[in-house]
Amino acid sequence: MTESLYSTADATATSLAHTSDLNYVTPFLPYLLTATDDGIVVINIKGEIFFVNYRAKTLLGWRADCQLIQSYWSKLPQTQEAFSTFVLHYAHQSPAQYELTVDDSEGRELVISLQFAQQEMFFLVMVKDLTEQKQSAELLYDLSQFDCLTRLANRSTFQECLHKAVVRGQHWQRKLALLLIDLDRFKNINDTLGHSIGDELLQQVAVRLQQCVRRGDTVARLGGDEFAVILENIYDQNDAALVADKIISGLGQPFELQGRQLFVSASIGITVMDSLHADTETMIKQADIAMYRVKDQGKNHYQFYDSNMSALAEYRIHLETSLYRALHEHQLLLHYQPQVDVQTGDIIGLEALIRWQHPQEGIIGPNTFIPLLEETGLIMPVGEWALYSACAQRQQWYQQRNLPPYTSISVNLSVRQLLSGNIVHTVKKVLSVTGLAPQLLDLEITESMLMEDIKFAIQELGHLKKLGVSISMDDFGTGYSSLSYLKKLPIDTVKIDRSFIEDLPNDVDAASIVRAIIGLAHSLGLNVIAEGVENERALAFLKSLGCDYCQGYLFSPPLVADELLIKFNKLKHQAFIESSLSTFHHYHPTFLQHS
Repeated sequence: MTESLYSTADATATSLAHTSDLNYVTPFLPYLLTATDDGIVVINIKGEIFFVNYRAKTLLGWRADCQLIQSYWSKLPQTQEAFSTFVLHYAHQSPAQYELTVDDSEGRELVISLQFAQQEMFFLVMVKDLTEQKQSAELLYDLSQFDCLTRLANRSTFQECLHKAVVRGQHWQRKLALLLIDLDRFKNINDTLGHSIGDELLQQVAVRLQQCVRRGDTVARLGGDEFAVILENIYDQNDAALVADKIISGLGQPFELQGRQLFVSASIGITVMDSLHADTETMIKQADIAMYRVKDQGKNHYQFYDSNMSALAEYRIHLETSLYRALHEHQLLLHYQPQVDVQTGDIIGLEALIRWQHPQEGIIGPNTFIPLLEETGLIMPVGEWALYSACAQRQQWYQQRNLPPYTSISVNLSVRQLLSGNIVHTVKKVLSVTGLAPQLLDLEITESMLMEDIKFAIQELGHLKKLGVSISMDDFGTGYSSLSYLKKLPIDTVKIDRSFIEDLPNDVDAASIVRAIIGLAHSLGLNVIAEGVENERALAFLKSLGCDYCQGYLFSPPLVADELLIKFNKLKHQAFIESSLSTFHHYHPTFLQHS
C-alpha cells in the first residue's frame, strides 16, 4: 500500500512540475487525489497549500479553510502557515515520515502518520490513520507472548524466560528453581461441568499462583491445566519448597465458580539448577519427571527431582512401549482368587485379576502396569478383554461341571470404563456372547473412581444394576467421602481394604474401623468381603464380627485357570477347615498359638 502511495505521489508531483498551465490541471486533481483511502495534501515550494482531499481534512481535523477545528489536535500545527513550515522541515529528513499519537474528542487514542514525497515544485503529504494497524500489531504481539485466557506468559515466552534465567544464573553463579504444576483431575471438571467453568477455574488458579510468588518471578501457563513457575536468585531448595507449600495451600482453598464451590489440588515437580552445564530442556524434563512421580504417589504434593527418577522414567517408557504389544501378543492373562463364605467355608466366587507375563521380565505386578494402562488409554480394550475372558472362563468351567452353579465371577472396572458412557453396552454384549447369567457377574469399583464424577457414576451403576449384575465397592475405607454417598449408591457389597485387615486383631484402630464398616454395611443391607486375610486370628476376629466373605492367601493366592481347576477340591476342603478352626480359635485363642 505504501509503495502504491509513493507511486501516486511521484506521478502526481512530476505531472505538476512539468505542467506550465496549472489552471488546466487543477480541475482534474480532485479526481486524481480522492481515489485513495489516505489523506493527501499538496504544498508548493512557497509553502502554500495547493490541494487537500476530504480524507486529509478529516484526519487532520481541518475546516474548509485548512484551520484546525478541534483543540484535541494540538500536537499538529495550528495554522496553514505552520503546517507548511512543518512539512518543509520534515520533508527533507530521512526517513521522510512523521508519526504522532493524538486523542480524539471521545478520549480514544489515534495514531496518525505523515509521509512526504518531494519534487521540484511541490511537496506531497500522505496522511494515514495507523490506529487499527497499530492495534492489530499490538494484539499479535500480545498473542505471541501471553496466554489469552489467563494473561500469564505462554509456552514460548516461558521458554525464552527460562533460557535467559539459566544464562543469568550461570553468569552470576546463582541458583534457579523450576516448578511444573499440573492440576489433579481437571479433565473431569471440564467434562462434567463444562468448559466455561473450567476456563474460569484456570483464570482463578492463575491469580492464586501469582499471589504465591515474588513480583519478579515468572508464572506461565503451558497449556491445558499445566502451569510453570521460574524462581530466580534462590538460596537453596528450601526456598522452592516454601513456594510449593504456598501453592498447595493456596489452591487447596475452595473456588467459587458460577454458584458452585469446587476443590482442586495440584501435583508439583521441582528441579533446582546449581550447575554451570544446565540447560532449559534438561530442567523441563527433570521437573516433568518429578511431577509425574508425585502423581504416581497420590497427587496433591510436590517432589524434587533426583537422578534416580530418570532411570524410573526410562523404565516407565519401556513398559509403556511394551504394553502396546502385550495385549496383541497374549502376554496379559487372568489369575483367579477364591472368595470364601466365612461362616460355612464354601467357595462362593472367584475374583479375576490381571497379570502381565512379560517375555523378558517375567510376571509384572498390577500396581506397576495398571496405572500405565489408565494413562495410555489401553485400559479400555484391556478392560473389555478381561471382562470377556473372565465370563467365558466361568462358563467353560460350569459347562464342564468343574464349578458349582452358584459360583460367581468378579471383574474390576477402571474409572475410564465406568465413565466412558459405554460400559452398559459392553457388559450387555459380553453377557450375550458368553451366555453368563447376569446374577453371576460381580463388577468391582473403587471409592476413588466414584469421586471422579459421583452423579454420572451413580447413574451408570444404576443402569448396570438393571441388567441384573452385582456391584461391589473395592478398597473401602481408603477413599474420600464414600460414607456420605454409601446409601445412595446402587451397590451390593463393600470390600474392606487389606490395609485394615493385615494386623487384625492386634491393631486396635484397625479393629475399630473394621467393626464400624461391617456394622454400617449390614445396617444398609450390604454384604462385606474382607481382602488380604492371611492368618487364622484375623479370620476368627472377622467371623466374630459377622463378616460375610473373605479372600486372601490364607485360603489361596491368585491362580491361573488350569492350576485353580486342579486344586479346586483341595481349596474347598482347606477353606472349610480354616473356617471351622476360626470358630474354635475365637473361643480358644491360646490353643492355636501353642499348636
